Amino acid sequence: MTRSRKASLLAMALALALTVAGAVGPLGAPGGPTAAQASTGSSTFSLADPSTVQAKDGTYVTYGTTVGSGAGPRCGAQTGVTLYVPFLNHGSGDTVGMSHCAAGDALPSGPGSWAVDNGAIWAPGVVEFNGTFYMYYTATKAGTGQKCIGLATSGGAKSPFTNRGIWACPSGGRWAIDANPFVANGKLYVTYRDDAITSYPETGISIVQVGSDGFALWNTRRDALKSTDLVWDTINDSGSTHVIENPSIFVGGAGHYYLLFSGNNWNSARYSTGIADCGTSPIPSSRCTLLKDGANQPYFGYTGSGGLGPYRGLPGNHTGPGAMAAFYTEGNRRCVVWAWYDTATGKRHPIIGELKLDSSGFYVE
Repeated sequence: MTRSRKASLLAMALALALTVAGAVGPLGAPGGPTAAQASTGSSTFSLADPSTVQAKDGTYVTYGTTVGSGAGPRCGAQTGVTLYVPFLNHGSGDTVGMSHCAAGDALPSGPGSWAVDNGAIWAPGVVEFNGTFYMYYTATKAGTGQKCIGLATSGGAKSPFTNRGIWACPSGGRWAIDANPFVANGKLYVTYRDDAITSYPETGISIVQVGSDGFALWNTRRDALKSTDLVWDTINDSGSTHVIENPSIFVGGAGHYYLLFSGNNWNSARYSTGIADCGTSPIPSSRCTLLKDGANQPYFGYTGSGGLGPYRGLPGNHTGPGAMAAFYTEGNRRCVVWAWYDTATGKRHPIIGELKLDSSGFYVE
């Protein structure tokens, strides 16, 4: 199925502004044929909490959090309106690229009747499973300030998704947010921030298997991580909540499942990414184990002044790198998409690199 990547010559004026985006492929297939290396540039379009899939036409789609009517530029998306789930469309086959304009809105009807009318949608996570695209998104439950997860489905990555209703909304007002689906061993799973497994001010992350309708099989749910497992999430933080969020699963060496997650304040240089080893099953038998000195320092982060002294930096060394999500290209290169926070403008931008492994651990280039 692999296609050779086509070399693209870009004007030097654009070279620093471009990045490479990936496609979702079958989880558990790291490695693959040699392909051109990912760029270290960033999209100029402001898009938070990115998630990338491959559409059925072979192009790539990167979704993100709601943007306002004035956000742009747009190249297919309607102008002058809010885009609830904006997406960028780019690349094809095993060639990945990046767009700097919104191609459309994947959920133009908004978050659904269960949520606040005209409310923003956060962190849409999308995957294809058995020919259907499943979107898990965060919105505010109507009549409350509680953040909960909804489900929408579509026959195509760029076709309008249809709301299927609320997916997770814990009792007692605790939050469920940042759901990210993945496929493993022919089954569909979701990992998400699940505050129901902790008490305020702590937060947590769960993993659960879902059925063919996209809804959770709750008896399979297991704790993956809690904010009490680490301390760097609270270093110099500006709020009272001990934040770990934006989870994503990938397969690394020896068939182990690894958890990517974010911690600390999203709107600061401190926002960073951790990695934990969850063992050889997509549903962990016990809480995942943080890599390196992961209790005290993030795995990936900004290495300059104001950062948290991460184990490793990332391409571009941008401030506030978080919301990192793993995926595979058509040629089975393991990649990650994340967003960084521009402290000067207050905007977040998506960026993509290839996630590799050497004798010292995982790294991105």
